[in-house]
Amino acid sequence: MAQGTGTILPRLLFALITSTLVTACATGGDPSNLEQRQSSVADTPLMAAVSDGDLDRVESLAASGASLNTLTEEGTPLAAAVRAGEDRIVWYLLSEGTAPDRAPASGITPLMIASGEGHRRIVQLLLSAGASVNASDSEGTTPVIRAARNGHLSVVKVLLAAGANVNVSQGGRSLLMHIVDGGDLLTAEMLLAAGADVNYQGNNGETALDLARASNNRDIEMLLIQAGAEL
Repeated sequence: MAQGTGTILPRLLFALITSTLVTACATGGDPSNLEQRQSSVADTPLMAAVSDGDLDRVESLAASGASLNTLTEEGTPLAAAVRAGEDRIVWYLLSEGTAPDRAPASGITPLMIASGEGHRRIVQLLLSAGASVNASDSEGTTPVIRAARNGHLSVVKVLLAAGANVNVSQGGRSLLMHIVDGGDLLTAEMLLAAGADVNYQGNNGETALDLARASNNRDIEMLLIQAGAEL
């Protein structure tokens, strides 16, 4: 898909602000430690500082050599910042060069966390830093699945604009089928507008229309028929 100005401008803005942050936050001009270490202890000093929202402490630990890419059983400092909704710390870590997609064995990336929690601003920061919009965890869940199933429409819109696969499937059902089964008309409408396959057949041959009819959801049924669902 060709990138329009809607994709390029946010990345240029992120690059400009990142440059400013690096200049302002770096201590003595020394680069942060980005070594991809692992720790068996989840509550490292850096993880604790991030979870507490203590940006000054995070900067101090980074300046003293703490690796920003240390991976614990709970994920990375970036993942901790995302969970805590600390967008300033997320911004700082990304500006210092932390890996946006580093994840534990579960495969749950910071972008997946932000998408599931509905942190639109953080989602935008991660995408601008190069986070994979179509990464999937060990259960096949992608960022757009997390956002859609939690009803975060604004995040779904951002992810789709960034190239998220609208026809992703999980557990033998397409994302649209999961949303229809949950009765979410607005999200279903957004997915269809983005090109979701209205006639996708699940493992047992059922379609989104079958699910809408099974739950007697006439509004979604009509939406699907208008979108071309086979009767």
